[in-house]
Amino acid sequence: MTKTCRYGFGTKVPLGFDLTVNKVEEMLNRRGFQITTRLRMDDILNVDRSESFGRYLIFGACNPHFARPLFNADPNIGLMMPCNLIIYELQEGGCKVMIKDPVRVMDLIDSPLAIEASMKIKGQLEEIIEELAEL
Repeated sequence: MTKTCRYGFGTKVPLGFDLTVNKVEEMLNRRGFQITTRLRMDDILNVDRSESFGRYLIFGACNPHFARPLFNADPNIGLMMPCNLIIYELQEGGCKVMIKDPVRVMDLIDSPLAIEASMKIKGQLEEIIEELAEL
């Protein structure tokens, strides 16, 4: 697991971009996460893939099981959501998958409920990274 990012964690994946995206989607769905947004940075930045940094996708994912009590406790919690995951191509081949650390984000608010939920969410997301690292 990559620890070079203070606000996230991830791993390199030896698969192509499309296969990595499919694997991540399947792993999220298996754990009850719904993908709510998909942002393709090459489309947003309006650049040709050949002149850009490669394909770069941002997923916004949410697990309703954890989100519901958080919204009941603090309606402003939406500023901290959803869980963001990025997948981008590496020049040397393969992809990088990184996930925003939900504990670091929820630690900004003083709510035991939010911190407890974010620790459970982080555990699920770490499982995804560990599975990907074994590919």
